[in-house]
Amino acid sequence: MQSAAGALVGSSLLTRIATAAAPQEALLGYWPLQADAQDHSGNGLHGSEQGAARQGGHFNGRSSYVEIPHGSQLDLGRSNFTIAAWIKADDAATDITGDVIGKWDPETRKGFCICVKGSSGGYNSHGSERNVHFGIDDADLGEWEDCGRPNQTSNYVSNSLTVFDGGLYAATTDATLPEDWCHVYRYADGDEWTSCGRVGDRKTQGVGPLVVHNGQLYAATWSYDWTRVDKLDLDTCRVYRYAGEQKWVDCGQPGECRRLFGMASFGGRLYVNGDDLRVWVSDGDGQWAPSREFRSLVHPMAVHDGKLYAGEFGGWGPGPGDFRPAGVWAFDGTTWSTGAPMVPGDRENQIHALHVYQGQLHATTWPNARVRALQPNGEWVDCGRLGESTESNALCVYNGKLYAGAIPRGEVYRFEGGTGWTRVGRFCPKELAEADDPELHNRWGRVTSLTPYAGRLFASVGSYTSSTQDGAADQRGRVYALRAGNCVSYDRDLGGAWRHLTAVRKGNRLELYLDGKLVANSEADSAAYDLSNAAPLRIGFGPTDFFSGRIAEVRLWQAALEGKDIASAAAGGPPA
Repeated sequence: MQSAAGALVGSSLLTRIATAAAPQEALLGYWPLQADAQDHSGNGLHGSEQGAARQGGHFNGRSSYVEIPHGSQLDLGRSNFTIAAWIKADDAATDITGDVIGKWDPETRKGFCICVKGSSGGYNSHGSERNVHFGIDDADLGEWEDCGRPNQTSNYVSNSLTVFDGGLYAATTDATLPEDWCHVYRYADGDEWTSCGRVGDRKTQGVGPLVVHNGQLYAATWSYDWTRVDKLDLDTCRVYRYAGEQKWVDCGQPGECRRLFGMASFGGRLYVNGDDLRVWVSDGDGQWAPSREFRSLVHPMAVHDGKLYAGEFGGWGPGPGDFRPAGVWAFDGTTWSTGAPMVPGDRENQIHALHVYQGQLHATTWPNARVRALQPNGEWVDCGRLGESTESNALCVYNGKLYAGAIPRGEVYRFEGGTGWTRVGRFCPKELAEADDPELHNRWGRVTSLTPYAGRLFASVGSYTSSTQDGAADQRGRVYALRAGNCVSYDRDLGGAWRHLTAVRKGNRLELYLDGKLVANSEADSAAYDLSNAAPLRIGFGPTDFFSGRIAEVRLWQAALEGKDIASAAAGGPPA
């Protein structure tokens, strides 16, 4: 005998199947994800609940997901396909939104994935903006393209690449003339950048952090060159909010800092850390209060699974051989606490990047440019070293893979699993790349940030100290972009309401629709890509993180739906 709830679900299914505008003969799977994880297409592609049980159809962002085993029916190969779902993202205040759906094999780099996340440049956490990324790959890798120099006389694009309201923004540090200090730029196209004006009128050499917080773009000034910052006549740093065109609104001064390193949007409040060893929090009215004072510098911050993380440098104590390894602190909104040291007894003394990959927090260290992943028991697992690099200032997930930027040769590496990394780019003067002398500091280059935008991975490059006295504005001071596979993205905020999301592979193009409207498409030729892999189809988990929110009415067709059919399906409205 059918229950009342079952009758309601059955009625809903009949209505939605009848109104779903698509060729039913091409329908591979239909997962309403209301009462269960079963396939209601009749093809028997039933899923199973993994991790914590979903409550009311809600994916908890920590462990909940649905897994459908691989089978011949899910072998998309070179065929067209369409994926449609209703999604409702949680507020991004305390977690990354995460992956919607994917069938992705990271070892062979084959398959597809769709995720929702904000950007994070260098030392900064993911912002609160929720962008959509859809990508496919068949182990294809393009060439790096030169996207120009935002500031014509600066050799340092700061740790700042950030996507906001459809645009890519970058800040720079130092320049030949003081009037060119402290500028933020928006990427126009090709190798062109548009100035968004000078940030503030104080005597500070640059803008370092950028982050999206509560729907606004924020910038923090800094004078980064640690070799001279205490010797020069410079002002303390402040935080500003972008007001459009070339206008910036002063949002107050956190402490007495000459360097503000990173920013994070957490729990609806804005956090920033500085060289006074404190993390500061804003009340939104231009007033700042200390959240925590640390023993040494904190550079990177990251929001993950309901906590704000901060990477603290280690150091040497007063006694001979008294060494404190670098560590990561966690803030739950009330209390700061620290777990196990990064590497007990090791000489990994600094942490320079924090990022989430496959649902785990990852960190990079100095002086051996190692990457480590935080485990549920609080221990850190070694994920290998970035070649012969000494430090990494940037981590980023792009089209299913984790990438890292390194110093001293300005390199980008791709994580292959275990402890393996592959170098996929190098931006530095030729004489340095071929030299064995590690003391050629003035010719060093660093990849300061990595950020996906408009379907490509963008990398910013800076010099060793950021000072124009120490290095020419050559490769340093420029931005580059790479395409791996084929990707498209919606680079505006998705919001927290129900949205109808549709991703289409159509011949040599990818298309992305929101609420029945085309919002992005690719021009890259992907017709030859074979997406065959033995990985399961996963809903609510993937290369970036567990999904935080609701996913419902998931359909997969082995056909490229037309725009009119997608618009008709979206018009049916979200689930009750």
